Amino acid sequence: MPAAATASAAVTGAAIAADAIRYAGRGYIFGGNASAPGVWDCSSFVSYVLGHDLGLALPGGRWGQPGFPPGSHGPVVTDYASWSGAAPISESAAGPGDLVCWVGVGAGGHIGIVLGPDKMCSALNSRLGTLVSPITGYGPIGVTPVYRRVLAAAPGGTVTADAASGGGGGTLVALLAGALLAGGMALAVLGVAAVLGVAGSAGLAWAARRATEA
Repeated sequence: MPAAATASAAVTGAAIAADAIRYAGRGYIFGGNASAPGVWDCSSFVSYVLGHDLGLALPGGRWGQPGFPPGSHGPVVTDYASWSGAAPISESAAGPGDLVCWVGVGAGGHIGIVLGPDKMCSALNSRLGTLVSPITGYGPIGVTPVYRRVLAAAPGGTVTADAASGGGGGTLVALLAGALLAGGMALAVLGVAAVLGVAGSAGLAWAARRATEA
């Protein structure tokens, strides 16, 4: 686990993406305060990567301040979606380290860190945990994702294939393996998604998330 860093110009979008991938295979706790890897949900995972690991500001403050992780959950999806520290960008402009947000409250929202075209790392649910997945179909049904670029991070750079594997089960193969372990409804839903294809199964993975949430 990397130590908390001091934000600097060395932080790039690629660095954000590569740091997120390190945690593929970790857990998920709804409302988790990110006091340790895996003790997080989708938004507190993003706070851990940006605030704890890379030393960047968070919406409304910084890591460790009152009301922020690791003492409290801290910013939620709606906070990240309206954060002045990140600028709106188009889907076509999105790249490694950008944020993808399905703006909503609780189960109606989700956030992940973009890795590349139609690929993100996010904390999904208590069964599948933190993982690499497609962007398409992995957010709340009927909610159009919006993209935001962290202004304190320099753009540019790519995430290598080795980094994308994460060494911790962060590939799409690991995603399917996790689905097998989850069993029940999650397996059935992801099985349908495999038959229909990602583009034709928008929302099915999100249904799996709701079905398996603890």
